[in-house]
Amino acid sequence: MEDKQIPNDEGNTPASEELQKEKTDEKHEVTENELRQKKVICALSYVFGILFFLPLIFYPNDEFAKFHANQSLVILLTVIIGEALFGILSIIPVLNIAFGIICAIFGVVMLIYCIFGVLGVVREETNELPVIGKIKLLK
Repeated sequence: MEDKQIPNDEGNTPASEELQKEKTDEKHEVTENELRQKKVICALSYVFGILFFLPLIFYPNDEFAKFHANQSLVILLTVIIGEALFGILSIIPVLNIAFGIICAIFGVVMLIYCIFGVLGVVREETNELPVIGKIKLLK
């Protein structure tokens, strides 16, 4: 006896349906991998602030990548300016303990901002960070 494949309504045999499904799964998997790669690159821009430009290099026309690159750059510049300012102010003998404490609190707040940024990337959200999130440095 010979196994015959009976075409379905679309004229496809069951074997060709499986082949099409595999091709669709491969395309879906590529999209999943690309999305995962984009998330990793955007998250790296928050984890290592100096790498804020990575999303811009890999995804120059992607709004999600631009948003997170901008947020990362804003955090980086805020940290640099804030730490420099508090470092200079902590030189004042009478106020050095107070500004040292303020500098430490500022550092923790910036760390929390970075964590919010990474969570936004993982959740695929574009929520602005509190206070500094409205600053747009990258167009």
